[in-house]
Amino acid sequence: MSSIQNNSRAAALLAELCEEDGLSFERLALLTGATADDLRDCRDHKQALPPLAQARLARTIATRVPRLLLQARRLEDQATAAISLESGTTTRHLTAPARWR
Repeated sequence: MSSIQNNSRAAALLAELCEEDGLSFERLALLTGATADDLRDCRDHKQALPPLAQARLARTIATRVPRLLLQARRLEDQATAAISLESGTTTRHLTAPARWR
């Protein structure tokens, strides 16, 4: 298992959900457009969710589980950045900008 999967914000957020929060994986699947099996696999570090699914998951949890708001916002920010990178809105450079050198 790669270190990226071990440090997955989505997996950590899903692991933090409790039965008392009132969000089952089936309900989350309906609200986010992912499957319940995909969400379970993400929680168990078997597969990563695509960035768009992560952003939807983060928004859903942020609006329904106040105690996880901070973690959900961090996941949404990370997923939004990944979406921007994939779409080409944000680009990577081979070297740091001149002002950083």
